[in-house]
Amino acid sequence: MSVTQFVGVTKDEHRGVTSKGGLYEFWTEDGAHVYLHDTDFRRLTYQPGRPPTLELAFVYDPQGAPPELSKTPVVVFRFEDVRLVEWREDQEGHDCVTAHPDAPPGQVDLFDWDGADRFSLYTFTLYLTFHASRAEVTVRAE
Repeated sequence: MSVTQFVGVTKDEHRGVTSKGGLYEFWTEDGAHVYLHDTDFRRLTYQPGRPPTLELAFVYDPQGAPPELSKTPVVVFRFEDVRLVEWREDQEGHDCVTAHPDAPPGQVDLFDWDGADRFSLYTFTLYLTFHASRAEVTVRAE
């Protein structure tokens, strides 16, 4: 069983990415505390090249970003050697967002890792499951 290699995440076993905590809360290798529940999922980019890559971007509200991320409120995950398992759009979520502009289309319900190489992302409008051999986490300005 292969295990995803993480780059940009602390190696501290109590603050890093674990199969128990998933990707919901962790610290970067530079000591920034990432808590995805306080972000909005903003972008997904899939490129079926060699290797196939998937990039996911999450953005903090300017008032809700941790102090160490106030100048770099965008958290980006870049996955390599990606194999998509499921990509499902939630039509009810999309309908709700259309009818209610204040609905949270990018609210993260779950971002999980199985401890090997399988990831699951559930948002208000998207269900995504995939495998990846490498995950790089970076933070940047908008």
